[in-house]
Amino acid sequence: MNAYVQHLRLKHDPFADAIGRDDFYGGGNRDNLVYTVLDRERPAVSLDAVIGPSGGGKTRLASRLCECAPIHELPALVAVDLFTTDTQLLGAILRELGINPPSEPGGGLDSLSEHTINLNRDGKSILLLIDNAHELGPGCLRLVERLLANRWSALHLVLLGEDQLADMLQARLRERYRAGLAIHQLKPLNRVETAEYIHLKLARAGNDRKLSMTSQAALDMLQQCGGLPGKINALTAAMLDRQAQANAGHASRGPHAARRRPPPRGAQTKPAQQVERPEIRYLWQAFALSIVLAVVVLWPVETPESSASPPPPAQAQRIALPASAGPPAAATADAANRTGSGAGAKENEFPSLSRFELLLLDTPADHFTVQLVGASSEESVLEFIASAQLGGVHGYYETRQGRDPWFVVVDGVYSDWEAAMEARSRLARSFGENGPWIRRVSNVHAEIARSGKRGGP
Repeated sequence: MNAYVQHLRLKHDPFADAIGRDDFYGGGNRDNLVYTVLDRERPAVSLDAVIGPSGGGKTRLASRLCECAPIHELPALVAVDLFTTDTQLLGAILRELGINPPSEPGGGLDSLSEHTINLNRDGKSILLLIDNAHELGPGCLRLVERLLANRWSALHLVLLGEDQLADMLQARLRERYRAGLAIHQLKPLNRVETAEYIHLKLARAGNDRKLSMTSQAALDMLQQCGGLPGKINALTAAMLDRQAQANAGHASRGPHAARRRPPPRGAQTKPAQQVERPEIRYLWQAFALSIVLAVVVLWPVETPESSASPPPPAQAQRIALPASAGPPAAATADAANRTGSGAGAKENEFPSLSRFELLLLDTPADHFTVQLVGASSEESVLEFIASAQLGGVHGYYETRQGRDPWFVVVDGVYSDWEAAMEARSRLARSFGENGPWIRRVSNVHAEIARSGKRGGP
């Protein structure tokens, strides 16, 4: 066990390889990627491939896809390596689905086909995920094509592997299978998302205090990890372990740790009569104190009347809304917080968070919301909210795209994925299938932090 687990009194090691824990982080567009892969309303897509570098979080994403699979889809996750044969891969798939392997050779595919047809009659299907798919051999790749060729209308196939998987599929799959291939790139986390990822891991392990990311060690770690969760885990664990060992070393030395060390051999020391002269030291201290008191008493103090008056505060600009329709209460509160209550409202150097942004920040990071639109104009999103028929909890928050402000409208807060899916389906009737998409609140927290606002209005 690492020293920091005991030092921070954690329930478990949050940075160890344990896929089964509920500490998935949706930054780097991972939440939207989960929704996209699980969306079966894509008739042109028969095979999904998720690619990314080693340590990019593909295995954790595969586990998340299994966790978020709809009730009617039975997930099965298998991993391969360079030595896996097609027979071994098919046997692993059957075991994951709870199918007894047939006694006769070559009957595994027939057993899988029969099982899938029975599921289809009950309105169910199979979500089959193959991890490390960039190491698929020729025989395993032919098995993948046979699974795609049958297309029992109840099998959803997802491959996850490193970046070379995309070139391998484009070069070795036959043309009719390449036509239904959708490739998704797994993006690295930015520095804000990296800090949020570390905080989420520690919070799920029982640490109620945020780790300071301003120390030189933390900044060096953020620079080295490159946004890859695997590297983030390893470097954070090493940094915390060093800090825990250093704290343990200080504690073990006790209160006498600062005792003067003996001088090195050969060093010249002052005679005892020169060291033990306390009366001279006290005289010098009294003299210095008298000088300080004289300066304090006699130094001229500038009166408030003689000091220059501060410049008048800048006036906040009020956004003009159309007179025909006023925005709902949530959007009105946002606008009031941003512009001030009157013409004399002061504009702070760092703008304050709106009430709706504070509401989102108070929402648990593992909840979900539905994003409707994003725009570079605050006035545009206010007009959108005024004309749209939204639910009781809705509004917008500010983030950044590069150096420019970006305003995002979201509707609803949901504690589980299924509720968010229902809300997204309902909103899609009004805004179109390509409009709303599900966002994890932890990802929203990271985007609000990117705006650089203060903690409260």
